[in-house]
Amino acid sequence: MAKSQKLSKDKSINIAIIAMGGQGGGVLSKWILDMAETQGYLAQYTSVPGVAQRTGATIYYIELFPAHLAEREKAKPVLALTPIPGDVDIVIASEMMEAGRALMRGFVTEQTILIASDHRDYAIVEKQEMGDGRRELSNVREYSAKMAAKYICFDMDTSARSAGSVISSVLFGALSGSGALPFDRDVFEKTIVDSKRAVPANLRGFALGYENAQNKQNLKEKDSDHAVATKSARVPAPTIAPLLARMKADTPPHAHFMITEGLKKLVDYQGPKYADLYLDRLKTFTELDTKFGGAKKNWRLSKDMARYLALAMSYEDTIRVADLKTRGTRFERFREEVKADDKQIVNVSEYMHPRLQEVCDILPVMIGRGVLKMKFLNVFFRKGRRITTTKLRGYLLLSLMAKLKVLRRFSLRYEIETTRMTAWMDEIIDITPHNYDLACEIAGLQRLVKGYSDTYDRGLENSAIIMEAYLGFKDDKNAATILSTLKTAALKDEEGLAFTKALHALDTRIAAE
Repeated sequence: MAKSQKLSKDKSINIAIIAMGGQGGGVLSKWILDMAETQGYLAQYTSVPGVAQRTGATIYYIELFPAHLAEREKAKPVLALTPIPGDVDIVIASEMMEAGRALMRGFVTEQTILIASDHRDYAIVEKQEMGDGRRELSNVREYSAKMAAKYICFDMDTSARSAGSVISSVLFGALSGSGALPFDRDVFEKTIVDSKRAVPANLRGFALGYENAQNKQNLKEKDSDHAVATKSARVPAPTIAPLLARMKADTPPHAHFMITEGLKKLVDYQGPKYADLYLDRLKTFTELDTKFGGAKKNWRLSKDMARYLALAMSYEDTIRVADLKTRGTRFERFREEVKADDKQIVNVSEYMHPRLQEVCDILPVMIGRGVLKMKFLNVFFRKGRRITTTKLRGYLLLSLMAKLKVLRRFSLRYEIETTRMTAWMDEIIDITPHNYDLACEIAGLQRLVKGYSDTYDRGLENSAIIMEAYLGFKDDKNAATILSTLKTAALKDEEGLAFTKALHALDTRIAAE
């Protein structure tokens, strides 16, 4: 099939739609069904539910058979109930991993037109890993372009959000724009109008899908170039401009991107003075980087410390949680996700279960230490509670707590974190002259210490165990590799099975030597 050729009106058309719950796969199937019937086709669609480890993934299968062929043969066609590998004309995937599933099932061949959204809805197995568990999908994109007769791919989720619609309307527009079906654009649009379902929003989504599918350029690259151009032209806010000027004067250019992100995070977290402290601390490491071969290592130490020091200084405490949960942008996102109109009320109920430790963390040092010793108070923190932040009482409670950030640097938690950070930074400073790569691996230990409550405690404990083990192999020529292996194992699973195994292997190795 030529890549620009429409499917013939004199043969059946087989369409597989792979979508997750809430994406309107059923609505999309019904639109195609209704449209085909008005254009002289016998049509049938079935759905086979499955599990995508995100929400339920369903394969919708549609067969369109020209009515005039049935009349000519004076017989009704026998239509299949599920897609057959090697016999699918059009595959529509609502997300990139679903496109990968279609490839694995054999639905995409050199006769198939593949329409896929380039965005990701991450699976549970990706989210549950303590490190970066995201799966690499460049091979999916590569094989999609290689296998399909025509491959249309762009971020349809973003298009749907910008149109105030759902992704099904954008997929329908992309199907029209692909030119695969022998129907004109106005036939598609009339189908949406006749459905009487959120017509204005769906027509906007349809238009974006159609236009993007018609564009033969690589839309993702174009959007990326536009984003870079916009970003480079953006004028910094007055609060961060002096910090950026200092960064440019004191740090290597190759680390500026990561440092800029760190500055933005810390200004948002505590303010410009706190971000200035970040630059004070970071300067020590950029000087070490310059002195001990950072230029040959692509300034890895500067980049790693710019990232991990910012994360260490922006630790999650009760104040931070309250701040994030009362931001206007968060409520706007909720309204957008549920497609609420201006007259609808959306309530947000937060489940919160602070422990005595977390309450004491935000108190002044001496008071916090004193209250923490009163173990009997734990009885008041055994149960969690729900706070409705869209109601005045709940919102004011968390909003007042968020205002306590002006006192954060006098709190017990700040003292504890500063003590820990100082020990961490001192070890990096000491080891850099002797083993640059090992220093970078120690910097990366901050990956383990993140999150809130039990997640934070578990990461902190694993980090402490690694540093204790580190004393036994720090002089080993492969110390950097050993430390990297332990970090990877610690981030592998929540139960710590891989970490325990890695520690045992290390003990066995040390004992053998």
